[in-house]
Amino acid sequence: MRAPPLRKLLLKSMLPRLASVILIISILLLGITLYFVRLQVSDVQKQSLEGLQQDLSFIVSDTTRQLSDLAANDILINSLVDIEQRDSYLPMFFRSLNLTQANNVSFALYDFSGKKLIDKNFDGTLPNNLQNAWQQETLGASQAYSSISRYGVLISVPVLLGGVAEGALVMYVDSLQALLAPYPRLTNQIVTDNTGTILFSSDTEKFVPSSLFTDVDVENFVVEMVPWENLSLYSIKPSSEAYRSLYSLAIVLCVMIIGILLVGLHIVRTTGLLAENTLSNLYTDIENRINTKQGQPRTSSTLEARELVNIREAFDKLLWDLTEVSVSNEQFSNVIDSMGDMLVVVDTANAVILSNRRFEAFCADQYGEVEGTVKFVVNKLNNKSSDELKHFSIQDGHEKQIRWGKTALKDANENVRGSIFVGLDITTQRSLESHVQILNHAMDEATVSIVISDVRRTGQPIIYTNHAFSELTGYSREEIIGKNCRLMQGEETEQKNIAALRQAIIDNRPIETTILNYRKDGSTFFNRLILTPVKIDGVVTHYIGFQQDVTQQRQAELYLQEAKQKAEESARLKSGFLASMSHEIRTPIHGISGVLQLMSDSPLSDEQKHYLSLAKFSIQGLLHIVNDILDFSKIEAGQLQIEAQPFDILEELESIQSQFAILCQEKGLALHFHFNLQGYHVVIGDAVRFRQILSNLIGNAVKFTQNGAIDVTTSIESVPDGNLRLVCNVQDTGIGIADEKQSGIFNVFTQEDISTTRQFGGTGLGLSISKQLCELMQGSINVESTKGEGSTFTFNILLQEGDDSLLLPAHDTRAFKPTKGSKRKILIVEDNDINQIIVKQHLSHHTTLSAKSGIEALQALVKMKVTFDVILMDCQMPDMDGFEATRRIRAGDAGERYVDIPIIALTANAMKGDREVCEEAGMNDYLSKPFDAKDLLDKVQYWAERSKEALDSQ
Repeated sequence: MRAPPLRKLLLKSMLPRLASVILIISILLLGITLYFVRLQVSDVQKQSLEGLQQDLSFIVSDTTRQLSDLAANDILINSLVDIEQRDSYLPMFFRSLNLTQANNVSFALYDFSGKKLIDKNFDGTLPNNLQNAWQQETLGASQAYSSISRYGVLISVPVLLGGVAEGALVMYVDSLQALLAPYPRLTNQIVTDNTGTILFSSDTEKFVPSSLFTDVDVENFVVEMVPWENLSLYSIKPSSEAYRSLYSLAIVLCVMIIGILLVGLHIVRTTGLLAENTLSNLYTDIENRINTKQGQPRTSSTLEARELVNIREAFDKLLWDLTEVSVSNEQFSNVIDSMGDMLVVVDTANAVILSNRRFEAFCADQYGEVEGTVKFVVNKLNNKSSDELKHFSIQDGHEKQIRWGKTALKDANENVRGSIFVGLDITTQRSLESHVQILNHAMDEATVSIVISDVRRTGQPIIYTNHAFSELTGYSREEIIGKNCRLMQGEETEQKNIAALRQAIIDNRPIETTILNYRKDGSTFFNRLILTPVKIDGVVTHYIGFQQDVTQQRQAELYLQEAKQKAEESARLKSGFLASMSHEIRTPIHGISGVLQLMSDSPLSDEQKHYLSLAKFSIQGLLHIVNDILDFSKIEAGQLQIEAQPFDILEELESIQSQFAILCQEKGLALHFHFNLQGYHVVIGDAVRFRQILSNLIGNAVKFTQNGAIDVTTSIESVPDGNLRLVCNVQDTGIGIADEKQSGIFNVFTQEDISTTRQFGGTGLGLSISKQLCELMQGSINVESTKGEGSTFTFNILLQEGDDSLLLPAHDTRAFKPTKGSKRKILIVEDNDINQIIVKQHLSHHTTLSAKSGIEALQALVKMKVTFDVILMDCQMPDMDGFEATRRIRAGDAGERYVDIPIIALTANAMKGDREVCEEAGMNDYLSKPFDAKDLLDKVQYWAERSKEALDSQ
């Protein structure tokens, strides 16, 4: 009876049962897992698309709302009417516009006819259909218009005047990509228009913007789409990532492996007795044959597997064959180990049969994975048309490029037994080729014209030109290669330049010059030429020439003078406009402020006093806004200068503390001041600007803090250059500033968001002005804040050390003690009736006379018998202004008795140079509107008594 093979005995017993159990469990668990994973993937896709729809809706609606708020700004509305003056303030307004986080945002203002008045970065040309659409909707129908297309994102809103569109404010972003890029994404998201063009992609490497979505291979992706207006929104997620949770199936596989182990134990127990005797006998028999090199065939009554009988029969033949080939194998191994290339031989199952030392060293550099390296090479060569593969080296961390050759391993009967692989390392060769290609591409794509000539050959012919050379000269490469650059010289080319070039080449030295050359069409251009020699083994073999057309630079010089004149004229007009604005705004403010001061001195009820305090607070807020705008304008125009005067820093801090103490008390806030002045009380600097910075910061702290405390800490320290550095912290417990908003909080017209402006008010200029004032005083300002917990603003400025002897100069009215009960005779020169009434009421305890122009003032001084003690002179008046009237008084036109009379300027101007102009005209002091009644009374009393003392001493 022939023994059955061992394989059949084992499989017949266990395989059907094992296969059935594993198959049923695997199918059941895989089906359940796949069902729940699909539900999860679908939910994520829907959430991603809902988020994308919300982002798009927010961009359109919120940006349209912000544009509408800007379009309602008086600056834009006045610019459509005030044609002559709008160029003075409209550019500054446009430079400050910034509504999105996109880098390339364009703005433009159009009038009712569709003519562009001004723009910011608005360089692109819109297609006619989009141009006509927004103009018809916004300018024609006075409605806002928005468009998202492959041309970008355009939003326009009407600038309304009387409910009718007199113009339009347009914002344009050249791509939807820039607007949506900052938002977080659950999945890869794509937005396309009705043509399938990709307008936005969250993964620009896989899904390139402006390409067609139909060209994208989404076979291995899970795709979900919803329409939104005229767009299509896609949520795309790689299938491998979407169904990553299927990895949980590994748990099921573990259970199956445990089952297989249990079944394997059962197999071992059932087959152990069967294999034990036959394998033991086979081992004993083989051992005896090896030791004796011969033996008789063994007979056994035990039933053996057929494979064991075949092994015994083949073993005898194997002993002899191994003896014969052992010597030849040693010689063959030495040969393949000495090969410079890598060699590995594998069987049909890709198991390694033979390899040389070079291949083994290569595998050691591939994490020591011989089998893994062979498997990688075999799989890659089967799937690639090229025989070059990239391998990562763990020794140097670089990629190695290997060219693999494959040959079939055949036996004597031409049967394929495996494969022979030979590898050649071509990393260095490919690196050199790539380097040369990069250099050639860089030179050819350079914007500077490059030409190379061979100076070893006769005539020094050109051997290379790049694309920029052809664009510059009009000569193609075929037309210029092999010829000399003298081809571009002509009659007007200066001979001295030609001679200098030739001599430099003879001397083998570099040269840089400008020479007149001719293009192929005969036109001339000035060529900025740089020649550099190339040496090989110390010998100059080639010259590289860099050429640049500098014709326009020479022409540009002609326009510099004209541009300078225009800039100076623009600065003059801007300065005039600011002065006019200062006067026109401050004059009515002074009227209101003066009336309120007069009312405060009259009997009032508690309710009226409360209303009056509200009005005064509003006037101070309005004046603060006007001062901020004028200060910003003066900084922009370079007209704001920092003074260097001595002042008592402690006195200034105490004054500021008392200024804000009442306001903090009314809001229920605690205000704490801390000092660490290191003994420095008197310093030299700009006290006014220091107060302005600190008052801005404390005012903001009070404005944005509803409860808690405000702490102000001031310290002074010496710096190496001998100066003093003042550091001040203002800490509050207010609403705080979000992290992403802190970087722009010091920008012009910037607050944290629009809701902050609506709730708390303000222009957004205070922090910007404070920052620039700190920088003018060689310091800086920064903020640390946590949203909802409060903010800490820190600024520092540079001061100089002073002493008490510098304080209170002779002309300071604070050092003067007026005589009580003195009644003065005062001439008020003011053309504004309201201001006349206010000043007279403030000076009701004195004798006053008024005049409405400089001419009337001169006439009154000449004709009146009474002698005036002081003249209050308005600067801006009809017929004759205050400056001219003052000059005539000093010249004696009003009589000898008034040549030295004290004249105090009353002006609504607040620009740089106004005080100097008053002093040059002969005025003694300066009082800017609106002013406090106390300041007016102090100055009048001071100068009247100074004049009386001067007369008494004569």
